[in-house]
Amino acid sequence: MEKEPAGGVREESLTGEGDKAAPRIAGAQVKHRGLRGSFGEDTVVADRPTTQSNQHCCLSKNSGQATNLARGRPAFQSSTYPDVISGIAHKAVDGNCDGNFHHASCTHTDQETEPWWYVDLGEQYAISAVVVKNRGDCCGSRLWGAEVHVGDSTGSSSKFNPVCDSFQDTSDGSLSTIYCNGLIGRYVSIVIRGRADYLHVCEVEVYGTKLEREC
Repeated sequence: MEKEPAGGVREESLTGEGDKAAPRIAGAQVKHRGLRGSFGEDTVVADRPTTQSNQHCCLSKNSGQATNLARGRPAFQSSTYPDVISGIAHKAVDGNCDGNFHHASCTHTDQETEPWWYVDLGEQYAISAVVVKNRGDCCGSRLWGAEVHVGDSTGSSSKFNPVCDSFQDTSDGSLSTIYCNGLIGRYVSIVIRGRADYLHVCEVEVYGTKLEREC
């Protein structure tokens, strides 16, 4: 077993405005607005890819030069159901926007209290927007009220990171754009707060600006 880079977490083998804009996302353009910036002992199921791509699949090809910061990055989640490869955390950042879980394209946790998923961007960014593809074959409403957070805490502690917004339209297969308005952090997480449920998403794309460090 590897140790998660954030420390204190065991690693096992192994989407402002909410989504009111979701129906209009096709052909949309994510703009970066020139933003600049000056654990407990949780069991984690993770998958570490060896390559990274800056391509996106949820946004239209008309999305200009926006770079998907999440594509191919290490991803983690609180558990995996049914504990097989088809539901692992990396499925949300593999570039496959198929919304059918049975096509092995989505994440899926067990039913648990306040399940979470997060992606490690590798360094801090000012995050503009997070685009999330919901499960389409069934059960999309499970994402209702889930929150997108940006910050530097991981695992269950990610729920204490600053929140961008929560999901409102969670119809099956919905595509949601969550605006983060320049929140700064290395980790982008999705957390279901205050209840026990399954957490599943089929793709997460993150757009933002790399911080410029002053000497």
